[in-house]
Amino acid sequence: MTERQALVDVVSERMLKIIGEPADTPLGESEDLRGFAAFDSLSFLEVLTWLEGEFGAEVPDDELRSEDFSSVGKIVDFVLGHGTEAGH
Repeated sequence: MTERQALVDVVSERMLKIIGEPADTPLGESEDLRGFAAFDSLSFLEVLTWLEGEFGAEVPDDELRSEDFSSVGKIVDFVLGHGTEAGH
């Protein structure tokens, strides 16, 4: 399993918890999370807090755009580019 795939699995699992979907719900890497009613501004903040705590991935103010965190794949790309503990 590649580092990216491992991160996709971790992020998918966490996103399902955040949006309140069952763990066996298929969540594709490119599926738009904004399509889930539970993915609101509070959920977005929860994602950012989790990324900082779990991966050391701080989001600079000039990069704080919800569309950049709208899918599992985009979140993984962000962690790979900004995280200090991406393999965590």
